[in-house]
Amino acid sequence: MPSARPGMLLAGGSGAMDKEAASLVVVDASFALKLVLPEDYSERVQQVWESWVKKGTDISAPYLLTYEVVSVLRNKVFRGELSSEEGEAALLAINAQGIRLLHTEGLEQVAWDLAKEFNRPAAYDTSYLALAQVLECEFWTADAKLKNAVRGNLHHLRWVGELPLSGS
Repeated sequence: MPSARPGMLLAGGSGAMDKEAASLVVVDASFALKLVLPEDYSERVQQVWESWVKKGTDISAPYLLTYEVVSVLRNKVFRGELSSEEGEAALLAINAQGIRLLHTEGLEQVAWDLAKEFNRPAAYDTSYLALAQVLECEFWTADAKLKNAVRGNLHHLRWVGELPLSGS
C-alpha cells in the first residue's frame, strides 16, 4: 500500500497518493451508486469509470461515502425498490471498485468553510468538495442540486450530466 501524506488516513483502493500521480479524482456517493444502479446518467458514469480504470486513475472519496452508499441502498430495500439480495449485491459491487477512502487532517474545517461559503444546510456534500480541494484534483458528482449550488465557483467540480455519451 502506498504511503500517505502527513495527516492523511487511508483505507482500501489502489494507486499512488502523491501529487505527481498521473490522475487523481474524488467521487461522491451519487456518482458511485450509478455504477451499480440503473438510473439517469448510469451509462455515462460507467464510461467515465472505465476510462479511469484504463488510465490507472486513483479514485478517492472521504469515508463518508461508505455510510451514504449503505444508507441509500438500505432505503431502496426498505421502500421495495430493491430486494435485500440486490441491495447487498450492489453494496459488494461498490466495495469491489477500489475507491480509496481518505481522511485528511483538517478536512472537517474545510468542509465547514465550504458549507458556509455556499450556504449549504449540511456538510455532507461539502466533505467531498473539501477532499478534492485539499488533494487539488477534480471532484465528480451526479448530484445536479450540488452542481447548481456551487456552479461557476469551483473549477474542479465535474457533473456527469454534462458529458456526452460515447458514440453520441
